Amino acid sequence: MRHVAILVLSLLPRVLAQANSPLLTNVTQAFSQAQIVPDVLPSFAPTALANITFSASTANQSLNVTPGAVFTEAQTANEPGFSLISSSTGLVANETFVLALVDPDAPTPQNRSVSQVLHFLGGDFHVNATSSNPTLLVNRSAALMDFIPPMPPAGSPPHRYVLVVYTQPADFNETALSFVNASTPRTNFNLSTFATSVNLDSPVAGNFFLVGPDDSTSTTSAAPPATAPPSTSTTAPAPSATAPPSTAQTTASDSLGGAPSPTEGVGTTSGASADKMAMIGPPGYVGLLSLILLLLAML
Repeated sequence: MRHVAILVLSLLPRVLAQANSPLLTNVTQAFSQAQIVPDVLPSFAPTALANITFSASTANQSLNVTPGAVFTEAQTANEPGFSLISSSTGLVANETFVLALVDPDAPTPQNRSVSQVLHFLGGDFHVNATSSNPTLLVNRSAALMDFIPPMPPAGSPPHRYVLVVYTQPADFNETALSFVNASTPRTNFNLSTFATSVNLDSPVAGNFFLVGPDDSTSTTSAAPPATAPPSTSTTAPAPSATAPPSTAQTTASDSLGGAPSPTEGVGTTSGASADKMAMIGPPGYVGLLSLILLLLAML
């Protein structure tokens, strides 16, 4: 089975060349439907697929993020891993990347007075070609801003957490320190302004997930009242473009933003077996991404 997985992975660039367009279209549409464009980015036209993997409490289990998946605070408490999948081997093999994770909905989606919150920022990421996972991103330097987990305040609808991947310019390590360092507050960060200031080009990839507080609101939808009740299906509908005003009190201690929420669903893989995955867009996105992750797990 290992030899079969290696054979299929060797054909991965060819497979992705055929499937890349619809998959990237799904991600692009998900960003638009969740209003990440324009809330976080002025535009988004990815050329690669970014995956986020959270380690679960159970040994050898991981939670893989598909765009719009909803997780709990406990499921996202550990620092995630990142990977990059592209039909262009040159992009993946030869480039260095900057990764940023922001929350545009703090303290609540209805009151974004401290948004964006910067949850992670790091450079010098590259694909580890010698790893058993040839899409895994690793970095060679300390993060500019270490990862902090989602902690939306009680009573808030789920928050959006947006990962954006940029190719790294040669002078990034020098220029970035002028804008983000140990004394920089995480709140009221503006990713687009930062990207322009340090000469980052348009993002090459992105992904996002939602996290609600660990109370009753974490499993409810922030869609307008006319929206159907949460489904028990493993497929999550796209986040609503609007959300009703919240009656919950806003807490000043919130440090992780949120966004309009789709029906809850969690993408899970355990060892070499695929479990339920929440998604936005047609099932093809989840099917192919699940296959890729399954094959990587078999190596």
